[in-house]
Amino acid sequence: MTNDPLRILFLSHAFPPGVSNRFPAIQNAPHAQQTHMARAFARLAEVSSVGWLPAKVWGRLEPRDNSDGLEHDLLLWDLKPELWHRWRSWHRLRRFYLDRVKTEGMPDVLLVSNILPVFNHFVRWLRKQPRRPLTVLFLNDCGGLGQQDSLSRRLRYKLKPMQMLDNDAVHLYDACIALAIGTRRYFEPRGTPWMCMPGAYNFTYDPPLKDVTQSGPVRFGYFGGLSDDSATMQMVRAFSDSGVPGSLHVCGFGNKSEALKKLAKSHENFHFDGLLPITSDCMAWAQRVDVLINPRLPIWENSFPSKIFQYGITGKAILSTRIGGVDEVLGEQGIYFDAQNLEEALCQKLREVAAMDHAELQSRGAAIRKLMLTDYNWDAQAQRMVAFMKKIIKARRAD
Repeated sequence: MTNDPLRILFLSHAFPPGVSNRFPAIQNAPHAQQTHMARAFARLAEVSSVGWLPAKVWGRLEPRDNSDGLEHDLLLWDLKPELWHRWRSWHRLRRFYLDRVKTEGMPDVLLVSNILPVFNHFVRWLRKQPRRPLTVLFLNDCGGLGQQDSLSRRLRYKLKPMQMLDNDAVHLYDACIALAIGTRRYFEPRGTPWMCMPGAYNFTYDPPLKDVTQSGPVRFGYFGGLSDDSATMQMVRAFSDSGVPGSLHVCGFGNKSEALKKLAKSHENFHFDGLLPITSDCMAWAQRVDVLINPRLPIWENSFPSKIFQYGITGKAILSTRIGGVDEVLGEQGIYFDAQNLEEALCQKLREVAAMDHAELQSRGAAIRKLMLTDYNWDAQAQRMVAFMKKIIKARRAD
């Protein structure tokens, strides 16, 4: 293909600018991730975007604040009644695409964030057109992928308008860029080009200089979602059972917040700081601990924990399960425990880490931070993704 910039139409979950800070409890990882990713793409390619936004933001975009976001060319909404609004969104998206092709030409790539009914329906329509762009699935997470679907479930989905099972939907796409390395098995055996791009850090942060003479009990920390799926309570129980002399500090949002508040009142070594004002505050908050914990459960095998990159930029040591390919990113500098027997394995590993020298923990944290800055920044990741997509387009044009 020519050296002209790649033209990308991005179907995204990112909020518009000036919105996300007012909705910290419903901020999801894809928002910050896709905002920074699209900006990095824009330094290499021509990018236009369509935003899919949650109902809780409907009618509340104003007044704007100074939070990051994408200036979308079209906004679509996840509203009820679902069927009516999905059909309406699909028609708006098709009209937007046809008008854009008529005035500016066809994009080279349609990059689609995750498996959504409206986006899938649009791609199905697009596949029937005589000419179309390369369709690339940007797979954040997909719990249903690889699961066995019963005959009755398959029949139900056949009868549901605009619905597709995850195992069927992924095959609508010409290629896949996935966060989790384990998703390779759903694409490459079918000859579908696939690449792993676990993400990058979203917020810059310069940690204070380390105190090389630091001593005392090792302090552990966690920031992020507070729910059964994020194994928050299992983590707290493992810490309590471990009997280590240090402390555990937690902040974040989720339905376990009240339970964690009560626990903090009765356990002097457990501290709960609730929801911080903005996500980027987590890096400064993390300076009160020595080790950050990522208790990722096996149910998340098809996704990568984006918090690993924010953990990494803090300069702290990281204790994590390997789920999603965390060990592929952190390598030998990470400290790992078994996800299958999470509570017991974490309890034992906490005892081991509590006995480690502070200097070793600091060295691991510094090495991880250096890795984040050099290899896991969005400009580097955007270059890899653009090269991947250009290679596929070149091969298609050569056929």
